[in-house]
Amino acid sequence: MRTLFLAAALLAAVAPAGAAITVTVDASANRHAIDARVYGVAWANSATITDLSIPLNRWGGNAMSRYNWAFSTANRCKDYYFFNIPDSVSSGDGSNGKSADDFISFTRAAGAQPVMTIPMMSLLPKDRSKRCSYPQATFANQEEFSTFEPITCGNGRYDDGNGVTGDGDRILTNPDPNNIATSYTSAHQGNWVQHMIDTWGNAAAGGMTYYSLDNEPGLWSFDHWDVHPDGATYDEVWGKMQEYGALIRSKDANAVITGGEEWGWSGYFMSGHDMENNDNSDRDAHGGKEWYDYMLDQAKAYQDAHGVRIFDVLTVHFYPQSGEFSDDVSTTMQQLRNRSTRSLWDTSYVDESWIGQTFHEGKVELIPRLKSWVANHYPGTKIGITEYNWGAEHHINGATAQADILGILGREGVDLATRWEAPPAGSHIYNAFRMYRNYDGAHSKFGDVSVAASAPSPDDVAAFAAIRSSDNALTLMLVAKTLSGSTTTTVNLANFTAGTAAQRWQLTSTNSITHLADVAVAGSSLSLTLPAQSITLLVIPGVAAPVVPANFVATATSNSAVSLSWTASAGASTYEIYRSVNNGVYTLLKSTSTTSASDTGLTADTTYLYRVRAVAGAVASAFATDAATTTIFLDDPLPVRSFVKAVHITQLRTAVNAMRAAAGLAAQTFTDTSLAGVKIKAVHLTQLRTALDQARAAIGLPAIAYTDPTITAGSTVVKGAHITELRNGVK
Repeated sequence: MRTLFLAAALLAAVAPAGAAITVTVDASANRHAIDARVYGVAWANSATITDLSIPLNRWGGNAMSRYNWAFSTANRCKDYYFFNIPDSVSSGDGSNGKSADDFISFTRAAGAQPVMTIPMMSLLPKDRSKRCSYPQATFANQEEFSTFEPITCGNGRYDDGNGVTGDGDRILTNPDPNNIATSYTSAHQGNWVQHMIDTWGNAAAGGMTYYSLDNEPGLWSFDHWDVHPDGATYDEVWGKMQEYGALIRSKDANAVITGGEEWGWSGYFMSGHDMENNDNSDRDAHGGKEWYDYMLDQAKAYQDAHGVRIFDVLTVHFYPQSGEFSDDVSTTMQQLRNRSTRSLWDTSYVDESWIGQTFHEGKVELIPRLKSWVANHYPGTKIGITEYNWGAEHHINGATAQADILGILGREGVDLATRWEAPPAGSHIYNAFRMYRNYDGAHSKFGDVSVAASAPSPDDVAAFAAIRSSDNALTLMLVAKTLSGSTTTTVNLANFTAGTAAQRWQLTSTNSITHLADVAVAGSSLSLTLPAQSITLLVIPGVAAPVVPANFVATATSNSAVSLSWTASAGASTYEIYRSVNNGVYTLLKSTSTTSASDTGLTADTTYLYRVRAVAGAVASAFATDAATTTIFLDDPLPVRSFVKAVHITQLRTAVNAMRAAAGLAAQTFTDTSLAGVKIKAVHLTQLRTALDQARAAIGLPAIAYTDPTITAGSTVVKGAHITELRNGVK
């Protein structure tokens, strides 16, 4: 009854079809970069990758939990009668991960990066033969059997005689009941990762970058019960994540590893063990922590103890649970599909499926929840959704849902996402992707800097806006979900100086992207009519960005103040100054309409970096960064015959590495990380000189003429002049 009430309330709250609405866009509000990786998919072919400018192509799914790279063979688990099936390969006998290499090859050639699932289960196909776990000859009493196969194999469920397939008890035996697998250690997968790196290069070289720690471990006993009949526990899954994540990291320190990868709602909070037993015994044995909370706490503790990050991106899979993931396009289902995307972002939306009666009052709020998990348990971790699908691929209702989802992913700041699977070429959903990634056939795209856009009822019309950095155009995606009746729409623009007309591109139920007549812009507004069930993209030209401020200089005027100045930029109305403390994150210091500013109340002996950009309305120039860091030393200048102290070296190390960061160089690693109780050595000075000289050369500053150009251990006396010269070099 609760679900029916909620559905009725939501239907009553939406505006009637055909009502006039106003969409508001503020180009200076909620600005943040949209990570292009949110437009990823799984199992795309090269033509799709190229046409849709797909950035990530995922090698994933249930079977990839049991892919054996030694034979290019995977077990299809419950999805297809528990068959070991050899992959087709372009050449050779399938050894050494040939099928995976084929996938990587065409993915990279088409311009995307592969995301490779690394199995963590140990029992993998033992050879390149077609075998199965439940042959009819051994297990005669099964619900269903394969046809047109060399071996007749069953679905691994006892036939209970009711004529229904899929509800019989699972045949739970000792793992690998038909001897079709071999048990491997993690070293086997480490060798595969090394093979991929050897073949394609490492992440730093633009080669193999993305790896996922298996697929939906909470469902191992539900999908792979032939080799994993018992539900996976907290300890098993975290132990494997720790082992395999550290192994991948040892192969490539710059790899991007995704972890979590759970199937859906219950999997975020429960182990497979507790789902199997319908209790909380495993959770209770781990302090009552829900699974993702526990996993993140363990990952942070591991990094704190060992200095190794097990995974970089916390990932989930999510499928709506009321039947949206289907071809059902009844009126009721279409309306539900329009609403249920709220589960991705709306903190007040109670899911209308069984989820609404479960954890956390049934409020999925998936993206805010992901952000909260990492903020509270493992700060610095990125977030991703590596499987999702709202169905209706060959219907405009599926297309409007997909367009809504892509807009939500960008607006809400998700770091990466991969739809399951790549949309069929020419389908409505395929064209929904094209509206964002290649709407004109010339690879023109939706913008890459999200800005604020709002519409009165996102269940009827959803609005997403972004500035396109390449030409400063404002792109506005209007997703009309209403099943009937057009919507008269007024768009009001704030903090954006628009051209006289907006290009208009539209996808409707005809499944063709059409370039319609431009829409006139009158001052800061425009009007148009949105057909029912349509996706409309407006491309509104904006003014050119001002040029980068020239001659930017930051100079310390005391031990608590810095003076900043630059040359005016044509077209700029204001300037934004950002500051970094001790080479930390840059934050906005102040805005000014003049070409100078001061920064006061500073702390002595602290390194500050500054950068400035010119702003005109909603557009801004690139940053100008001060050529040298500005360090304020309390005892500057050093008195004559001053003793050189450890603190002088430590301060300079911070300053030099900040300057190296400004120059785009890696941080210098210094001898004697801590100088507490350590006597100042020649190497401490020579390392500083070398690191500073490299930074100044990269920036284009002249070399420093040092007193005692060569410092010899045991003979050169460390002098105050040595410190003063280094200080001057970083000011």
